[in-house]
Amino acid sequence: MDPSTSEAHRFPARAVLEVDGHTDTAARALLSPVPDANPVGLEDRGLFERTLRGGADRDTTLGEPISDMSFVASHCWGAPLSLVWTVIEGHLCLFSAADGDLSMMLPPLPLHEGDAGRLGAAIGACFEIMDEANGAGAGTPRSRIEYVSDPVLDRIRAASVPTLSATPMPGDYIYRREALVELAGGDLKAKRKLRSKFLRENPDIETADITPADTDACVELLSLWRAASDRRHEGEANDRLIGVDVLRERDERCARRYLELIDELGLPSMLVRSGGRLVGFTIGEFLTPSMAVVAVEKTHPDVDGTPQFIYSEFCRTRLAGAGEINAGDDWGIDTLRFTKSSYRPSRMLSKTLLARNPISEMGTPEPATVRLLRWKRPAHTKPEAQKVLPTDVRPATTADTDAILEIEAAAFTSPADRFKPQQIRRLIENPRARVAVALRGGSVIGWSVALIRAHRRWRSGRVYSVAVRPEAAGTGAGRALIGSLLNTLEAEGVTRVYLEVRAANAAAIALYTSVGFRPLRTLEGYYTDADGTETDGLRMLRIAGATD
Repeated sequence: MDPSTSEAHRFPARAVLEVDGHTDTAARALLSPVPDANPVGLEDRGLFERTLRGGADRDTTLGEPISDMSFVASHCWGAPLSLVWTVIEGHLCLFSAADGDLSMMLPPLPLHEGDAGRLGAAIGACFEIMDEANGAGAGTPRSRIEYVSDPVLDRIRAASVPTLSATPMPGDYIYRREALVELAGGDLKAKRKLRSKFLRENPDIETADITPADTDACVELLSLWRAASDRRHEGEANDRLIGVDVLRERDERCARRYLELIDELGLPSMLVRSGGRLVGFTIGEFLTPSMAVVAVEKTHPDVDGTPQFIYSEFCRTRLAGAGEINAGDDWGIDTLRFTKSSYRPSRMLSKTLLARNPISEMGTPEPATVRLLRWKRPAHTKPEAQKVLPTDVRPATTADTDAILEIEAAAFTSPADRFKPQQIRRLIENPRARVAVALRGGSVIGWSVALIRAHRRWRSGRVYSVAVRPEAAGTGAGRALIGSLLNTLEAEGVTRVYLEVRAANAAAIALYTSVGFRPLRTLEGYYTDADGTETDGLRMLRIAGATD
């Protein structure tokens, strides 16, 4: 049967989610409404590449590709993201059941030029499938289309598709290849120093293409990288509150698949050895003749300068034909965002999420610096004069927004530190947030927020913000709010709770220590003051029921 046919029911069904032995019963149930679902196999390469190219003249069809618009990416991420494809209304549709709901990892893409006029019907049918699987009726906010490039977004708008909400996603970082090779200029001075340090301390460097004989050593390095990252980034999550350990586990599985396909798909690759020991490897792909993507890069966690050396050398030797390098997006992770920004991208490729209703969990305001008990006491009030007073704490509602705004204005002198009304309402409505207000004499005197994050086998909590009116500081309101948050989380089975605080804030650290938090690690330069000064933070962890 010709795989380019536009009728979904003509595709022979294959077993769903049996890739790499990771059969997922829950994901399979979510995917059950998808007609004739097929995992992305190597036999689908021709179909995907013809569709993703958009025909002979891409510039007039799908435009410049983002990193996600690749057959290799769709195949290698297939098992980690529980991906299946089908054809609906003449459009290739890629669904995912990775995060406990059914979504799409790409917008519907026409198989043939003549199918483009059915885009609106394809999108409508896809949302009906997702709504059925997600079990909340038409318009459930969990149903969404992710990774929509700007050119495709313009086509969707031009097709008069029923109104969809558009939410920005983390975009692709694009660099001039020669800039990554040279690492020139003051902005990249630190990168040059690290590369030079690696060259200086490792005089017997060997680089080579990855061969099948190297796979076991690369897999061993992958495991070492993941274990070290799990320790270094314990408790962290991305903008959507998915634990970075979950993302790393998926990334490791994806990287293993890339390793298996280097020879079969002719992917550019490179490994680096020092003294015969493997210290790094990387794999890429050419999205177009002028743009290459660095899809995988893993280095030994104890060898300084390896990332800077291998990135630069890979671009110089294996990606020489490209004018630009696409490093993909940052997954909504603060630390990855900082790293990719530090290489000074020349531009970004935007990505958009589409839904019938706004996605409440997308775009939750969670900046790198967390505001915890940083108000100033009134000048006339001495700490020793304060008394612990009875405080009632209850869940916040959107009706509390104005009172919370007043607390923000009183507790934080800089407008940049204050939440906006829309942000407060979105936090209150967010199913992964626990927002509470403290009351005394019927008046709201403080509020707090904790966020629940999903990890591989557990959930964690993060005390995100606590603020009280200055006149209530030192009266027990802050302690009552934190205690209520911890009780709420523990009642829901969340026993590991994290927070970040300025390392110099002895009073706050003493408070958190008194309710069971313990230092986990120092975060160098975590906070940036208004004048640009960087100060260290401290990550703390509380495990319910733990004893010293």
